[in-house]
Amino acid sequence: MFVTLLGLSSLTASAADDILIGQTADFSSVAAAQMRDFNAGALAYLERVNASGGVRGRPVKLVSLDDAFSAEKASGNARTLIKDRKVVALFGTRGTDPTEAVIKVAQENDVPLIAPITGADSVRASDVVFPVRASYRAEVDEMLKHMSISPVKLAVLVQHDKFGDPLYQYIVERTKKTYPNINLVGKVSFERKSPDLKPQAQQILNLDAQTVIALCNPSACESFSREMFSQARASGHSRPTIYQTSITDIYAQFAKLGPDVVGGNPYSQILPDPNRIHLPITKEFMATASRKPGLVVNYRTLEGYVSAKVLVRALEQASTISSRGVQSALEGMDRQDLGGFVIRYSRGDHQGSNFVDLVTLDKRGRLIH
Repeated sequence: MFVTLLGLSSLTASAADDILIGQTADFSSVAAAQMRDFNAGALAYLERVNASGGVRGRPVKLVSLDDAFSAEKASGNARTLIKDRKVVALFGTRGTDPTEAVIKVAQENDVPLIAPITGADSVRASDVVFPVRASYRAEVDEMLKHMSISPVKLAVLVQHDKFGDPLYQYIVERTKKTYPNINLVGKVSFERKSPDLKPQAQQILNLDAQTVIALCNPSACESFSREMFSQARASGHSRPTIYQTSITDIYAQFAKLGPDVVGGNPYSQILPDPNRIHLPITKEFMATASRKPGLVVNYRTLEGYVSAKVLVRALEQASTISSRGVQSALEGMDRQDLGGFVIRYSRGDHQGSNFVDLVTLDKRGRLIH
Protein backbone atom coordinates (compact mmCIF):
# COMPACT_ATOMS: atom_id res chain seq x y z
CA MET A 1 0.00 0.00 0.00
CA PHE A 2 2.83 2.40 0.84
CA VAL A 3 4.38 2.07 -2.59
CA THR A 4 1.05 2.35 -4.39
CA LEU A 5 0.29 5.57 -2.57
CA LEU A 6 3.81 6.87 -3.15
CA GLY A 7 3.50 6.20 -6.85
CA LEU A 8 0.06 7.76 -7.07
CA SER A 9 1.15 10.84 -5.16
CA SER A 10 3.81 11.39 -7.77
CA LEU A 11 1.71 10.50 -10.78
CA THR A 12 -1.59 12.21 -10.09
CA ALA A 13 0.13 15.52 -9.45
CA SER A 14 2.05 15.35 -12.73
CA ALA A 15 1.41 17.94 -15.39
CA ALA A 16 2.99 18.67 -18.76
CA ASP A 17 5.58 20.99 -17.21
CA ASP A 18 6.69 18.64 -14.42
CA ILE A 19 10.24 17.29 -14.56
CA LEU A 20 9.76 13.58 -14.00
CA ILE A 21 12.48 11.49 -12.35
CA GLY A 22 12.05 7.71 -12.30
CA GLN A 23 12.87 5.34 -9.48
CA THR A 24 12.61 1.58 -9.13
CA ALA A 25 13.61 0.22 -5.74
CA ASP A 26 12.65 -2.21 -3.00
CA PHE A 27 9.71 -0.86 -1.00
CA SER A 28 8.24 -4.19 0.10
CA SER A 29 11.07 -6.66 0.74
CA VAL A 30 14.42 -6.85 2.53
CA ALA A 31 15.43 -3.20 2.01
CA ALA A 32 12.00 -1.60 2.39
CA ALA A 33 12.65 0.24 5.65
CA GLN A 34 15.95 1.63 4.41
CA MET A 35 14.38 2.75 1.13
CA ARG A 36 11.56 4.52 2.94
CA ASP A 37 14.17 6.50 4.86
CA PHE A 38 16.17 7.28 1.73
CA ASN A 39 13.07 8.51 -0.08
CA ALA A 40 11.93 10.55 2.90
CA GLY A 41 15.20 12.46 2.73
CA ALA A 42 15.07 12.82 -1.06
CA LEU A 43 11.48 14.04 -1.04
CA ALA A 44 12.25 16.53 1.74
CA TYR A 45 14.86 18.15 -0.50
CA LEU A 46 12.63 18.07 -3.60
CA GLU A 47 9.78 19.65 -1.63
CA ARG A 48 12.15 22.42 -0.56
CA VAL A 49 13.20 23.03 -4.17
CA ASN A 50 9.64 22.95 -5.48
CA ALA A 51 8.47 25.37 -2.77
CA SER A 52 11.05 27.82 -4.13
CA GLY A 53 9.83 27.53 -7.71
CA GLY A 54 11.34 24.22 -8.79
CA VAL A 55 13.96 24.12 -11.53
CA ARG A 56 13.44 26.88 -14.10
CA GLY A 57 9.90 27.23 -12.83
CA ARG A 58 9.10 23.53 -13.19
CA PRO A 59 8.38 21.18 -10.25
CA VAL A 60 10.58 18.10 -9.91
CA LYS A 61 8.50 14.96 -9.32
CA LEU A 62 9.77 11.54 -8.27
CA VAL A 63 7.88 8.60 -9.80
CA SER A 64 8.65 5.55 -7.62
CA LEU A 65 7.87 1.91 -8.43
CA ASP A 66 8.44 -1.14 -6.25
CA ASP A 67 10.72 -3.91 -7.54
CA ALA A 68 10.85 -5.95 -4.28
CA PHE A 69 14.63 -6.33 -4.76
CA SER A 70 14.02 -8.32 -7.95
CA ALA A 71 16.32 -7.67 -10.92
CA GLU A 72 13.58 -8.78 -13.34
CA LYS A 73 11.02 -6.40 -11.84
CA ALA A 74 13.59 -3.61 -11.72
CA SER A 75 14.27 -4.03 -15.43
CA GLY A 76 10.56 -3.94 -16.27
CA ASN A 77 9.98 -0.92 -14.06
CA ALA A 78 12.88 0.95 -15.70
CA ARG A 79 11.37 0.34 -19.15
CA THR A 80 7.98 1.55 -17.95
CA LEU A 81 9.47 4.69 -16.45
CA ILE A 82 11.47 5.52 -19.56
CA LYS A 83 9.01 4.50 -22.27
CA ASP A 84 5.66 5.30 -20.67
CA ARG A 85 6.39 7.96 -18.07
CA LYS A 86 9.10 9.68 -20.17
CA VAL A 87 11.35 10.34 -17.20
CA VAL A 88 14.39 12.54 -17.70
CA ALA A 89 16.63 10.45 -15.42
CA LEU A 90 16.58 7.40 -13.16
CA PHE A 91 17.41 7.75 -9.48
CA GLY A 92 18.01 5.85 -6.26
CA THR A 93 18.02 2.18 -7.20
CA ARG A 94 18.92 -0.28 -4.43
CA GLY A 95 21.18 -3.35 -4.55
CA THR A 96 23.74 -4.61 -7.05
CA ASP A 97 21.61 -7.09 -9.01
CA PRO A 98 18.57 -4.80 -9.47
CA THR A 99 20.85 -1.87 -10.30
CA GLU A 100 22.77 -3.85 -12.93
CA ALA A 101 19.43 -4.76 -14.54
CA VAL A 102 18.38 -1.11 -14.56
CA ILE A 103 21.72 -0.04 -16.03
CA LYS A 104 21.17 -2.27 -19.09
CA VAL A 105 17.88 -0.50 -19.78
CA ALA A 106 19.38 2.92 -19.08
CA GLN A 107 22.25 2.27 -21.49
CA GLU A 108 19.88 1.12 -24.23
CA ASN A 109 17.95 4.38 -23.93
CA ASP A 110 20.79 6.81 -23.04
CA VAL A 111 19.16 7.77 -19.75
CA PRO A 112 21.40 8.64 -16.77
CA LEU A 113 21.07 6.80 -13.46
CA ILE A 114 21.91 9.01 -10.49
CA ALA A 115 22.73 7.88 -6.93
CA PRO A 116 22.33 4.10 -7.02
CA ILE A 117 22.53 2.76 -3.47
CA THR A 118 25.38 0.31 -4.01
CA GLY A 119 29.15 0.63 -3.99
CA ALA A 120 29.80 -2.24 -6.39
CA ASP A 121 32.55 -1.89 -9.00
CA SER A 122 30.25 -3.20 -11.74
CA VAL A 123 27.96 -0.21 -11.29
CA ARG A 124 30.82 2.24 -11.73
CA ALA A 125 31.82 0.71 -15.06
CA SER A 126 28.85 2.25 -16.92
CA ASP A 127 29.04 5.64 -18.62
CA VAL A 128 25.39 6.41 -17.76
CA VAL A 129 25.76 5.88 -13.99
CA PHE A 130 26.61 8.68 -11.56
CA PRO A 131 27.08 7.33 -8.01
CA VAL A 132 26.98 9.70 -5.09
CA ARG A 133 28.21 7.35 -2.33
CA ALA A 134 31.77 6.04 -2.08
CA SER A 135 32.58 2.59 -3.42
CA TYR A 136 32.74 -0.58 -1.33
CA ARG A 137 36.45 -0.68 -2.09
CA ALA A 138 36.86 2.73 -0.45
CA GLU A 139 34.99 1.41 2.60
CA VAL A 140 37.21 -1.68 2.80
CA ASP A 141 40.34 0.45 2.45
CA GLU A 142 39.28 2.56 5.42
CA MET A 143 38.74 -0.60 7.48
CA LEU A 144 42.14 -2.03 6.56
CA LYS A 145 43.85 1.28 7.30
CA HIS A 146 42.11 1.46 10.68
CA MET A 147 43.01 -2.06 11.83
CA SER A 148 46.59 -2.01 10.52
CA ILE A 149 47.93 0.35 13.18
CA SER A 150 49.36 -2.71 14.94
CA PRO A 151 49.83 -6.35 13.87
CA VAL A 152 46.48 -8.12 13.66
CA LYS A 153 44.96 -11.39 12.48
CA LEU A 154 42.03 -10.88 10.09
CA ALA A 155 39.30 -13.27 8.96
CA VAL A 156 36.71 -12.37 6.32
CA LEU A 157 33.07 -13.45 6.26
CA VAL A 158 32.13 -13.51 2.56
CA GLN A 159 28.67 -13.45 1.06
CA HIS A 160 29.03 -15.63 -2.04
CA ASP A 161 27.76 -13.27 -4.73
CA LYS A 162 28.65 -10.17 -6.75
CA PHE A 163 28.97 -8.16 -3.55
CA GLY A 164 31.13 -10.38 -1.39
CA ASP A 165 33.39 -12.31 -3.76
CA PRO A 166 35.00 -9.34 -5.58
CA LEU A 167 35.54 -7.50 -2.31
CA TYR A 168 37.27 -10.49 -0.77
CA GLN A 169 39.68 -10.62 -3.71
CA TYR A 170 40.33 -6.92 -3.22
CA ILE A 171 41.11 -7.53 0.46
CA VAL A 172 43.59 -10.26 -0.52
CA GLU A 173 45.33 -7.90 -2.93
CA ARG A 174 45.45 -4.98 -0.49
CA THR A 175 46.75 -6.99 2.46
CA LYS A 176 49.54 -8.41 0.31
CA LYS A 177 50.62 -5.13 -1.25
CA THR A 178 49.85 -2.42 1.28
CA TYR A 179 49.20 -3.75 4.78
CA PRO A 180 52.00 -6.06 6.02
CA ASN A 181 50.71 -5.75 9.59
CA ILE A 182 47.53 -7.61 8.63
CA ASN A 183 47.72 -11.41 8.64
CA LEU A 184 44.78 -12.73 6.61
CA VAL A 185 44.10 -16.02 8.40
CA GLY A 186 41.01 -17.24 6.57
CA LYS A 187 37.86 -16.82 4.54
CA VAL A 188 34.46 -18.17 5.57
CA SER A 189 31.70 -18.08 2.95
CA PHE A 190 27.92 -18.31 3.04
CA GLU A 191 25.04 -18.09 0.55
CA ARG A 192 23.18 -14.79 0.49
CA LYS A 193 19.83 -16.21 1.61
CA SER A 194 21.24 -18.40 4.39
CA PRO A 195 19.12 -17.77 7.52
CA ASP A 196 21.54 -19.43 9.92
CA LEU A 197 25.17 -18.34 10.31
CA LYS A 198 26.00 -20.46 13.35
CA PRO A 199 28.51 -22.64 11.43
CA GLN A 200 30.25 -19.58 10.01
CA ALA A 201 30.54 -17.98 13.44
CA GLN A 202 32.10 -21.14 14.82
CA GLN A 203 34.57 -21.31 11.93
CA ILE A 204 35.61 -17.71 12.51
CA LEU A 205 36.18 -18.36 16.22
CA ASN A 206 38.27 -21.42 15.38
CA LEU A 207 40.55 -19.23 13.25
CA ASP A 208 41.43 -17.23 16.36
CA ALA A 209 41.14 -13.99 14.41
CA GLN A 210 41.27 -10.67 16.23
CA THR A 211 39.26 -8.84 13.60
CA VAL A 212 36.61 -9.78 11.04
CA ILE A 213 35.42 -7.92 7.96
CA ALA A 214 31.81 -9.02 7.47
CA LEU A 215 30.82 -8.75 3.80
CA CYS A 216 27.14 -9.49 4.20
CA ASN A 217 23.63 -8.15 3.75
CA PRO A 218 21.97 -6.51 6.80
CA SER A 219 20.01 -9.61 7.87
CA ALA A 220 23.03 -11.90 7.58
CA CYS A 221 25.28 -9.41 9.40
CA GLU A 222 22.74 -9.22 12.22
CA SER A 223 22.61 -13.02 12.49
CA PHE A 224 26.39 -13.30 12.38
CA SER A 225 26.97 -10.62 15.02
CA ARG A 226 24.47 -12.29 17.34
CA GLU A 227 26.08 -15.69 16.89
CA MET A 228 29.61 -14.38 17.35
CA PHE A 229 28.67 -12.76 20.65
CA SER A 230 26.72 -15.79 21.89
CA GLN A 231 29.30 -18.40 20.90
CA ALA A 232 32.27 -16.41 22.14
CA ARG A 233 30.64 -15.92 25.53
CA ALA A 234 29.62 -19.59 25.80
CA SER A 235 33.05 -20.92 24.80
CA GLY A 236 35.22 -18.41 26.61
CA HIS A 237 36.79 -17.19 23.35
CA SER A 238 37.72 -13.55 22.94
CA ARG A 239 35.22 -12.00 20.57
CA PRO A 240 36.90 -10.48 17.51
CA THR A 241 36.13 -6.94 16.43
CA ILE A 242 33.63 -7.06 13.56
CA TYR A 243 33.80 -4.45 10.80
CA GLN A 244 30.66 -3.94 8.69
CA THR A 245 29.94 -1.93 5.55
CA SER A 246 27.46 0.90 5.05
CA ILE A 247 24.71 -1.44 3.83
CA THR A 248 24.20 -2.45 7.46
CA ASP A 249 21.88 -0.10 9.33
CA ILE A 250 23.83 0.49 12.54
CA TYR A 251 20.83 1.88 14.41
CA ALA A 252 18.52 -0.98 13.42
CA GLN A 253 21.14 -3.52 14.45
CA PHE A 254 21.63 -1.76 17.79
CA ALA A 255 17.87 -1.78 18.42
CA LYS A 256 17.66 -5.54 17.77
CA LEU A 257 20.92 -6.78 19.30
CA GLY A 258 21.69 -4.24 22.01
CA PRO A 259 24.86 -2.45 23.11
CA ASP A 260 26.77 -5.54 24.27
CA VAL A 261 26.72 -7.01 20.75
CA VAL A 262 27.08 -3.83 18.72
CA GLY A 263 29.28 -1.67 20.93
CA GLY A 264 32.90 -1.39 19.86
CA ASN A 265 32.35 -2.82 16.40
CA PRO A 266 33.20 -0.34 13.60
CA TYR A 267 30.63 0.38 10.89
CA SER A 268 31.65 2.28 7.76
CA GLN A 269 29.49 5.23 6.72
CA ILE A 270 29.59 7.05 3.40
CA LEU A 271 28.25 10.37 4.69
CA PRO A 272 29.07 12.69 7.60
CA ASP A 273 27.24 12.21 10.89
CA PRO A 274 23.78 13.68 10.21
CA ASN A 275 23.37 14.81 13.82
CA ARG A 276 26.47 17.01 13.84
CA ILE A 277 25.98 20.48 12.37
CA HIS A 278 29.65 21.36 11.93
CA LEU A 279 29.22 21.05 8.15
CA PRO A 280 26.91 23.27 6.06
CA ILE A 281 25.24 20.22 4.47
CA THR A 282 24.33 18.61 7.79
CA LYS A 283 23.25 21.96 9.22
CA GLU A 284 20.98 22.46 6.20
CA PHE A 285 19.61 18.94 6.53
CA MET A 286 18.88 19.34 10.23
CA ALA A 287 17.12 22.64 9.56
CA THR A 288 14.96 20.97 6.91
CA ALA A 289 14.19 18.05 9.24
CA SER A 290 13.15 20.43 12.03
CA ARG A 291 10.41 21.76 9.74
CA LYS A 292 9.19 18.28 8.77
CA PRO A 293 7.67 16.38 11.71
CA GLY A 294 8.20 12.68 11.25
CA LEU A 295 11.39 12.94 9.21
CA VAL A 296 13.88 10.72 11.02
CA VAL A 297 17.44 12.03 11.13
CA ASN A 298 19.79 9.20 10.20
CA TYR A 299 22.35 8.23 7.58
CA ARG A 300 19.67 6.90 5.19
CA THR A 301 17.60 10.06 5.15
CA LEU A 302 20.73 12.19 4.76
CA GLU A 303 21.85 10.04 1.82
CA GLY A 304 18.49 10.60 0.14
CA TYR A 305 18.69 14.33 0.81
CA VAL A 306 22.23 14.68 -0.55
CA SER A 307 21.44 12.47 -3.57
CA ALA A 308 18.44 14.63 -4.45
CA LYS A 309 20.65 17.70 -4.14
CA VAL A 310 23.05 16.23 -6.71
CA LEU A 311 20.10 15.46 -8.99
CA VAL A 312 18.74 19.01 -8.76
CA ARG A 313 22.16 20.55 -9.32
CA ALA A 314 22.45 18.53 -12.54
CA LEU A 315 19.01 19.71 -13.66
CA GLU A 316 19.93 23.32 -12.89
CA GLN A 317 23.19 23.10 -14.85
CA ALA A 318 21.77 21.20 -17.82
CA SER A 319 21.60 23.07 -21.12
CA THR A 320 18.25 21.41 -21.75
CA ILE A 321 15.96 19.46 -19.39
CA SER A 322 16.51 16.17 -21.17
CA SER A 323 18.37 12.93 -20.53
CA ARG A 324 21.26 14.04 -22.72
CA GLY A 325 21.31 17.49 -21.11
CA VAL A 326 21.42 16.04 -17.58
CA GLN A 327 24.20 13.59 -18.43
CA SER A 328 26.28 16.31 -20.07
CA ALA A 329 25.77 18.56 -17.05
CA LEU A 330 26.94 15.82 -14.69
CA GLU A 331 30.03 15.08 -16.75
CA GLY A 332 30.85 18.78 -16.80
CA MET A 333 30.52 19.29 -13.05
CA ASP A 334 34.09 18.40 -12.06
CA ARG A 335 34.37 19.21 -8.33
CA GLN A 336 31.16 20.13 -6.54
CA ASP A 337 31.12 21.10 -2.87
CA LEU A 338 27.63 20.43 -1.50
CA GLY A 339 28.44 21.98 1.86
CA GLY A 340 31.47 20.14 3.16
CA PHE A 341 30.62 16.99 1.22
CA VAL A 342 32.42 16.86 -2.13
CA ILE A 343 31.56 14.92 -5.27
CA ARG A 344 33.50 14.75 -8.54
CA TYR A 345 32.32 13.85 -12.02
CA SER A 346 33.95 14.23 -15.39
CA ARG A 347 33.83 12.49 -18.75
CA GLY A 348 35.18 9.01 -18.15
CA ASP A 349 35.25 9.37 -14.35
CA HIS A 350 31.95 9.07 -12.50
CA GLN A 351 33.36 8.34 -9.05
CA GLY A 352 31.16 10.69 -7.03
CA SER A 353 32.33 10.84 -3.41
CA ASN A 354 35.29 9.20 -1.66
CA PHE A 355 34.07 10.04 1.83
CA VAL A 356 34.20 7.15 4.33
CA ASP A 357 33.91 7.35 8.11
CA LEU A 358 34.13 4.57 10.72
CA VAL A 359 31.74 4.81 13.66
CA THR A 360 30.37 2.73 16.51
CA LEU A 361 27.73 3.26 19.21
CA ASP A 362 28.10 3.68 22.95
CA LYS A 363 25.84 2.02 25.55
CA ARG A 364 23.17 4.67 24.99
CA GLY A 365 23.19 4.32 21.21
CA ARG A 366 25.15 7.51 20.57
CA LEU A 367 27.66 7.64 17.74
CA ILE A 368 31.36 7.48 18.49
CA HIS A 369 33.82 8.46 15.78
